[in-house]
This record gives sequence, C-alpha cells and structure tokens, in this order.
Amino acid sequence: MARPLKHGDRGSRRTSGSHPPALYIGVMTVALVSVGHAAIFVRIADADPIVIAAFRLGIAAAVLAPVTLIFARSELRTLTRRQLRLIAGAAVFLALHFATWIASLDFTSIANAVVLVTLNPVWLALYGLIILRVQPGRGTWLSIALAVAGSVIIAAGSAAGGSTSLFGDLLALAGGIFIAGFLLLAQRARQSVALLPFVTLVYGAAALLLWIVVIALGLPVAGLSATTYGALIALALISQVIGHTGINWAVRAIPPTLLALAILGEPVLAALFGWAYFGEGIGWPTALGGTLILGGIWLGTRANRLKSGQIG
Repeated sequence: MARPLKHGDRGSRRTSGSHPPALYIGVMTVALVSVGHAAIFVRIADADPIVIAAFRLGIAAAVLAPVTLIFARSELRTLTRRQLRLIAGAAVFLALHFATWIASLDFTSIANAVVLVTLNPVWLALYGLIILRVQPGRGTWLSIALAVAGSVIIAAGSAAGGSTSLFGDLLALAGGIFIAGFLLLAQRARQSVALLPFVTLVYGAAALLLWIVVIALGLPVAGLSATTYGALIALALISQVIGHTGINWAVRAIPPTLLALAILGEPVLAALFGWAYFGEGIGWPTALGGTLILGGIWLGTRANRLKSGQIG
C-alpha cells in the first residue's frame, strides 16, 4: 500500500545526481513489482490476518536490525523521548493498517482492497482541512471529489455482490485511514530520525504489538503449511524489505509527477497480478471506480507536489 514521507537523513546528503537515472528507475521498478505482490502473498498464506501481519513486520525488523546496528548505532543512541513517542505512535497505526488491510483480502477482491487502501492521500487532505484549517486548492478539491465518487461506485458494486464483499471494502478503507495516521506521525519523526533507525524501530514495535495480540488470542502460528510459511517469508523480504526500502531509496531523485504515476502503479500491478495468478476478474464498478480514485490521487499528488513517498 503508497504514502508521503520526507527523506532528509542526517549524514546522507547525496544529490540526486549521485547515481545514473537508469539506476533509480530500475530500483523503483523492482520495488513496485515487489510491493505489488504483497496482496498475492497474503492470499497464498493460509493464516489469520493478524498472524500474517505479525510475521511480515517481525521478519522485516529482524532483517533490518543488524544492518541498523552496524550502520546507524550512534543514531539509535541519541534518540530523544519525543522521537521515541512519535515512533511508538506510528507503530500503533502501522500495526492497525496491516491488520485491517490484510483482513480485507479475505472478504473482497485484490483490486478493491489495493485501490481503496490507496485513498490515504484523501484522508490526509481532509485532516489538513478539518484539523489544521488548511484550505485546499481546486486541484485538491477535485481529487477528493473523484476519489469519493470512485469509492461510492466500488462500494455500490460490492453491496450488489453481498455484505461480505462490502465488509472487506470497509476494512480496506480503514487500512487507508490508519496508514494516513501513520504517515502524519512518520513525517514528523523523519524530520530528525534517519531512515534505518526509523523503519527498524517502527517495524519492530508494530510487530511486537501484533505478536502480543496473537498470543493473547491464542492464534495458531505453528503447524502451518510450508506454502504458508514461504508466503510469509516472501511477504516480509520481497514486499516489505525490498519493496519499501527500494522505494524509500529511489524517490529522492524522482520528479513529483513521475512519483505520482509510480504510486498509482502499485494498485494497478496488484490488480493485474490478482487476475494473472488467481483469475480474479475486474468488474466494471471496480474498473470505473478505481480509475476515478487513481485519477484523483494523481491530481492531488500533482497539486501538492509531493517530493517523496512511501508505498505501504
């Protein structure tokens, strides 16, 4: 799933010309394909959604932890209480995001889930309007209108197909709201916390919260099929570590308009993968509503000239 973050790491001030443009494009392409497979790995894994989310973040944190200890140990030691509070708050929202979005895939189509969870730019715009009293421009208003219209069309199509699919759509929408909350705190934390310490701690804290829930509810984690364990490992290493890390590295040098198009690539790829792997058709409500939503996000991203992003 895709979302804005600032990337001003301390001690990492390379200009966008440090590497050839083809390298950034190549990394972004691999990252988007990796993230686009997240819904596929989730669908393959035969486990409770909270267990899947706990494995995803736990494995990712375990992989990143030694790298962070080697290359960013000093930054870990200098974290302030305020920074740790922001990281902890972001971890709560991230845990809720993955739990709800992964659960949505049990009830609705991959296309619906990945498109609706991408609505977080709309929630961020509404937060700015209602809480921060920031008056959006016409481009932002148009993007919100298109996204809302698209959501209504998708929800109407799901309602016609039964309450189960509609419930899945609502879970995906909730996942988008939670990732918006994550981004609000993450943006503030990343103003002073480098990328490696931030992602390692936030993934680790979110995983800890999810594992507490797994243990408290007695959800099964042992005796799962080899296919499920393989899907969980792939989800963590490919979609989380390679996908998320690759995008966070590459977007430093990508122009805002190209970034907006790249962000839209995730739900499109995921929907295509769902069709290719599982034969999931894309009905006209999803196609029409999804087009309006993605168009709205593109307009909103362009209007606000986002300079960096993270795909979630």
